[in-house]
Amino acid sequence: MVVGDATAVKLVIRHARTLEHEGQVDIAADDGIVSGVKADMSETGEYEIDAGGNLVLPTFVEPHVHLDKAFLAESMPEAGSMAEARRLVKDAKSNFTGEDVAARAQRCLESALLNGVTAVRTHVDIDGVTGLKSLRAMSGLKAKYKGLLELQVVAFPQEGIVKENGAGELLEKAMENGADLVGGLPEAELTEEDGRAHVDRAFEIASKYHTDIDVHCDVQPHTKFVEYYASGVIRRGYGRRATADHLIALAYYDDDHASKIVGMLRSAGMNVVTNPCTMMVSGSSDRPPKGRGITRVKELLGAGVNVSFGLDNVMDPYNPFGDFEPLRNGWLLSYGGQLNRAEDQRTVLRMATYNAARVLGLDGYGLAPGCRADINVLDAPSPRESLRRRTIPRYVIKAGRVLVENSVTVKKNF
Repeated sequence: MVVGDATAVKLVIRHARTLEHEGQVDIAADDGIVSGVKADMSETGEYEIDAGGNLVLPTFVEPHVHLDKAFLAESMPEAGSMAEARRLVKDAKSNFTGEDVAARAQRCLESALLNGVTAVRTHVDIDGVTGLKSLRAMSGLKAKYKGLLELQVVAFPQEGIVKENGAGELLEKAMENGADLVGGLPEAELTEEDGRAHVDRAFEIASKYHTDIDVHCDVQPHTKFVEYYASGVIRRGYGRRATADHLIALAYYDDDHASKIVGMLRSAGMNVVTNPCTMMVSGSSDRPPKGRGITRVKELLGAGVNVSFGLDNVMDPYNPFGDFEPLRNGWLLSYGGQLNRAEDQRTVLRMATYNAARVLGLDGYGLAPGCRADINVLDAPSPRESLRRRTIPRYVIKAGRVLVENSVTVKKNF
C-alpha cells in the first residue's frame, strides 16, 4: 500500500468497466472533476491508470456505523443478545474520554480510506453518561480528515429521550455543537406511547435545526414503530431527508402488514439502511428458524425504496468482528438477503455506492461528467467477482488525486 500525494491536473483511467456502460470506457478527470467518459479516449492525462478491464466505481459510502463504540471488545466481552450488548455498552460509556473515543474512531477511518470509503455517517451516543464527549471527538476527526473523507455525525439518544431527564435538551445542545443530524431509538423507551413521543421529539429538534433525521427503528422483532415514523415523514414532507435503520421487525410481520409498511416507505420517499453483519445477533433468542437480522430487502428494492447497507459496529459487544470492507459486508448481505442473481449483484454494488450516497445526501457523486472524481479502481472485472473475491480497491482516488495504492495478491486465474 502506498498513500500518494501527487496531484494530477488531468487524470485518465483507461479500460474501465462501470455499472452504467456496456464494454470498456476511459474516464478523464480535470481539477478533481470527471470531465469525460467514453470508449477509446484519444486525449492523454498527466497521470494515467490502466484498469485492465476491471470495475471502476465511485468511492464507497458507509451510511451507518457507531465509531464511538469501536473496538470495545478488546477490553470487554461480546454479548449473546441485543439486551446484553446494550447493557455492556452502557456500562462502558462511563469510562469514555474524548481521547479514547477519538483514537478508536481514527483506527476505523484509516481503514475506511484504505478500503475506498470516503464518506461516513456515524451515530454518536448523546446521553447523561457521555454528554458531548464523543461528539467533540468526532468534530475533531471531521476537521482532521477534511478533504480526504466526509464525516457526518448523528446525535443518537441511545438511552432514550423521554425516560432520561434532560435528554431532549442535550440533543439540542449537540445540534448547536456540531452534530449534523438528529437520530432516534424509540424502542429504548419504557412504553409504546413514550416511543412515539420519542419520535415526535426527534422530529421537533430536526425541524428546529433544519437537519435530516436518521432513526433506528424496530431493531427488536416485536416492535412496530416504523409505521408511526413513516407517517410522520409523510405528514412533515421530509421525504429523502429521512432514514430508517434496521427495520428488522418488518421481516417478522405477516405479508399483508409488511406490504402496507413497504408501501408507506415508498410513498414517504425515505431511505432504509439494513445492517447485516451486526444484526444477526437480533435473532439469537428466536426458536428455529432464527431471524437473520435483515429486513425485507428484496421487497423494498422491488417497490423502489432507496435501500443501502451499513457496517453498524466494529469489534464491540454487538459484533465480534466488523471492518470497513464494503464488499465483504455486501457479500454477507447477498447471502442473508438471498440476492443471488447477476442483477442482484449489480444492485448490491449500487447499494454501497449510489444508494448510500443518496442516504447521505451527497451532491456531485458518481462517474458522470461534472461529478467529483472520487473513484475506486477494483481488481475484479464484474460485480460477481468483486463480491466473491472481496478484494480491496487497487486505487482509491479522491478529487482526482491518487490517495491510496493497494498491492493486490489475489490470483486472477481463480
